Amino acid sequence: MPPDRSRLPKRGRFETLVQRGKPVRILSAAIPLGVVQIGIPVDEFAEMLSGFTWTALLASPLLLILASAGGYWMSRRALAPVERIARTAADIEAQNLSKRLPIRGSGDELDQLSATLNAMFARLEDSFRRITQFTADASHELRTPVAIIRTTAEVIRRKPRSEKEYAEALDRILAESERTTELVEDLMHLARADADVEDLGTERVGLAELAQAACADARVLAAAAGITLTNGGLSQCTVSGDDRALRRLLLVLLDNAIKYSKPGGEVQLYLGLCQRGDWRTAVLEVRDHGIGIGPEDLPRIFERFYRAAKDRSRKVDGVGLGLAIADSIARRHGGEIQVESSLGVGSTVRVMLPAL
Repeated sequence: MPPDRSRLPKRGRFETLVQRGKPVRILSAAIPLGVVQIGIPVDEFAEMLSGFTWTALLASPLLLILASAGGYWMSRRALAPVERIARTAADIEAQNLSKRLPIRGSGDELDQLSATLNAMFARLEDSFRRITQFTADASHELRTPVAIIRTTAEVIRRKPRSEKEYAEALDRILAESERTTELVEDLMHLARADADVEDLGTERVGLAELAQAACADARVLAAAAGITLTNGGLSQCTVSGDDRALRRLLLVLLDNAIKYSKPGGEVQLYLGLCQRGDWRTAVLEVRDHGIGIGPEDLPRIFERFYRAAKDRSRKVDGVGLGLAIADSIARRHGGEIQVESSLGVGSTVRVMLPAL
């Protein structure tokens, strides 16, 4: 029986009815003369949908198994480079810091990660090598004065000595004790600087007055070595920093210049101002006309305990920490040290610090 025309929507109504045991999709729409109905059997669609449902139910476990196996294979293949990186990184120890992670050359993220880690391992290897060398050099330098102190004490106790012999032995022990104390203090200074735990003052420091005071102290050493120490010109300039540390920096440079100058030579100290970009810079220069530094030694003079062969042959006092300490002080004040030198001509050490 056709539906009531007045109850049908304007665009018609779809419904599924069973006719003679088969589903039929019927469209009922109102027209001016009455109601029109158009139907189409959908039993084939229902059978196809039922068959697809059963096929999906039966195939789902197999597809799930295949997908899991494929995902496991792909994940293993994708993570194999990560596993190699992790295994290689786990094998790197203090004894084989030169070992590096494999790089496949694909340029992907894993290669970039390996390259970054290799660069980090290279820095760690260099730092570990420096620490190891530093420890060995420090042990060597400390062993000599300690051995002298012990040997002197043992020898002087073997039999009764005269008062003069006791005094000479005590003087020798005192001298080596002072040398050991100085070395330990230098090592402590460098260790604190490396750990960044040493607090430096931030007061206003007049470099001209500081330079004059340092020259007054160094003239005693210069006079003993037969060296003339002069002020080539001291401009008035002020920096922010630690007065004692900057004075020690100057004394280190003056002491080095005096040590490596020939008797009758001259060491000159200059202080001036220059403009570097938007910043005013205080420039301290210590010039000598001594033995100079060879081009093969110049890049290494700020390394700790480094001493050129000619220094050892001349038996110059010191253990090779002075310039390392001076460089540390300059850098902690935001400055830098530059060295120009020629063998047999002399050296110029230039300290540049931010001026106020």
